[in-house]
Amino acid sequence: MARRETESRTGDSGGGSGGSGNGGGGRRERRRARAREDRVRQETLVATTAPADAPLVWGAGVGCRVLATLWLGQLVLLSPFAYGTDLAGLTAVEWLLRLWTLSVALWIFARLGAWRVTADRDGVAVPRLFTVERLPWDEVGKAVARRDGCVHVGSRITGPFLPVPLARLLRRPDGARAMADHLTIMVRNPELRPTERADARTRVRPYAVWAPLPLAVLAAAHLLTG
Repeated sequence: MARRETESRTGDSGGGSGGSGNGGGGRRERRRARAREDRVRQETLVATTAPADAPLVWGAGVGCRVLATLWLGQLVLLSPFAYGTDLAGLTAVEWLLRLWTLSVALWIFARLGAWRVTADRDGVAVPRLFTVERLPWDEVGKAVARRDGCVHVGSRITGPFLPVPLARLLRRPDGARAMADHLTIMVRNPELRPTERADARTRVRPYAVWAPLPLAVLAAAHLLTG
């Protein structure tokens, strides 16, 4: 009797494991289906894309710039250095916290409103805080679009474009996927890559380059309220 009960429990456990395996198989099948869709879409893009002469540039659109402007507006209203505060009376820790908060806020402003990615004959240029990372084509691998509108380019994350759910709601193109597809087909098809290098007009710049603009706005706000 004890043996039968043990065998029965073992059988139940095996059935549960099989169910879990089916769940994992379902996820794998969905990933395979998405990979097939990506492959078909990219093959179609290859057939309809002409080789590029000038460097290709992706960057912040109107939506990103509006968000950056709104972010700057709230930064002016809620300045880390509160209006009317006696700055001379701040402790070292208070200065450090306020400067850290301001630095993060400035990075978010530039990340939203000033991001740019350039693909030229040498590879892909992606901005960082103080530098620009230039990825040769053989190091890019592939580009992957995320649902939040950002794009993985090699090991870097850039964007954002309009998030996928919002793009569908507004019936707008999926900019992140379009960029990821175009970069991916250029990785796989060297003849589709631009034949020229980026010039001063299309060159990518570090995010820190854009910091003086919001700093000037903050300084003006403090002077006007002083």
